[in-house]
Amino acid sequence: MTAVRPLADATADVPDTYQHDLVSRIKPPSRRRRPVTRPADLVTVIGPTLSVANVIMQLSNPKVGYGVHESRVPRGNAIKRPTKRARTTGTFLAVALMGSDEDKAYIHEFVGRVHDQVYSTETSPVRYSANDSRLQLWVAVCLLKYFIDQYELIYGPLTEAEKQMVLTEAHPLGTALNVPRDKWPATYDELLVYWNSQLAELRIDEPVRQELRNLADLSFLEFRAGVVGTVAHKTLGGFLTYAINAGLPPEFRAMMGWTWTEDDARRYQSILAAMRVVDPVVAPLLRGIFRLNIVDLRVRRRLGIPVF
Repeated sequence: MTAVRPLADATADVPDTYQHDLVSRIKPPSRRRRPVTRPADLVTVIGPTLSVANVIMQLSNPKVGYGVHESRVPRGNAIKRPTKRARTTGTFLAVALMGSDEDKAYIHEFVGRVHDQVYSTETSPVRYSANDSRLQLWVAVCLLKYFIDQYELIYGPLTEAEKQMVLTEAHPLGTALNVPRDKWPATYDELLVYWNSQLAELRIDEPVRQELRNLADLSFLEFRAGVVGTVAHKTLGGFLTYAINAGLPPEFRAMMGWTWTEDDARRYQSILAAMRVVDPVVAPLLRGIFRLNIVDLRVRRRLGIPVF
């Protein structure tokens, strides 16, 4: 069931399609984790399982999707360079949420240089530029959803005050790219209006969809890691696809051609219950990795080692 939210400046209620549709079914634990005081507090044990789902959301904007699919920067491709892509994405997220102003300025400059190389050609199905602030706003809003979803699926809905704090302080997810500060949603209502306005423009064409499926079920590893990759695909691919499917809103599942049943939802509820037990131990370790990403960035800069 999708939550319905009354907008402050509207006479009618609108569906809160930004909130994961399973959150309304979550029974918050009797002892809630400490209050959220900064966006980094949203990191939980299920974050890694939601990462590819969030990539799917980002690439459902066809200009972003084809920008990644046709990119002439292979070192940033999750399929061609999965380890490096994981490191650089982690560095960006860590800096956006926990880094200094100097760290953010560095990321802004160098991500911009990489994105300068990603633009459409005469044969591209759509026109795009990776430095288009409108596309980057979409990506940044998806990234914010990645953090909110992983917290709310474990601990239930954020309070109104927590949502506003997270939204306000997470603006570097956009401004560390190329999004002007005044284009970042000022309130959750504005965020919801923006999100709903984008849904009708989204689609995943077959070339992008196939690449995303290969990423989801690890089949791309068959070409990258031989027998080991084939074993990973055969043994883990099915469950990972299920977990990624679980992290998607219904609209995006449909775009991927995936189904979701009540049995799937009940199974996922059981998984979330187990994750809720281990989260107090694992989540601090994950936030520690974010801090290590920032240390890695600073060491690389000092030693002249490329970050991206």
